Amino acid sequence: MFEALGATFGATLAGCLVLIGTTGAAIYFFLKRQKNRSEQMNFEQLQSVIYEDIRDVCELALVRENFKSVVSVDVDKKLPFFGVHIPGTSRKFLMDYSGTIVCGFDLTGVNISRDGNKVKIFLPQSKILDIYADVNSFKIHMQDAGILAANIKLEEQNEWVAADVKEHGRHAIQKGLLNRANENARQLLLSRIEHRGLNRNFDIQIATSGNVPALNAP
Repeated sequence: MFEALGATFGATLAGCLVLIGTTGAAIYFFLKRQKNRSEQMNFEQLQSVIYEDIRDVCELALVRENFKSVVSVDVDKKLPFFGVHIPGTSRKFLMDYSGTIVCGFDLTGVNISRDGNKVKIFLPQSKILDIYADVNSFKIHMQDAGILAANIKLEEQNEWVAADVKEHGRHAIQKGLLNRANENARQLLLSRIEHRGLNRNFDIQIATSGNVPALNAP
């Protein structure tokens, strides 16, 4: 009789343990799914907030650099094969002006990815968004054409100025203006993220993707 009761108790206990184990596993996986859903929502919310901040940073991160320049042109005609100057054919032009270079990045090139708890924000390379000469700053100091030379036209002056402006853009890129704009955008965004406390639950990294672009006339 006692053996029968012991067997029944053992079977009941085993059944209870199996039931408890099964219930515990079900609860564990349920909570894990809920946690994953919660984290997914947090990441989606994080993305939304970061994109909003990036829109603001796009405006704040613009780097403006003013410059001054001189356009000097001194050309004449020469005898073919001899290189001898032909009198009366010289054309001289001298002026100075002020200009502005504006650098920034394109919001559509932003990419945000996640690997576990790590979130990587890739900002596109900054580029020259605008570069121009201030027409109101033009000061012409010399405009002279010889007796046998054509008068200097306004279209020619504009072409000389445009070529000079483009050259300033190239020099600015060579001196690291775009790299400065990249770092400016990165620091501004990082500061906003830290201020909002967005990096409490995620390890957020910000990097610049792509190569420094060559100057293309805006």
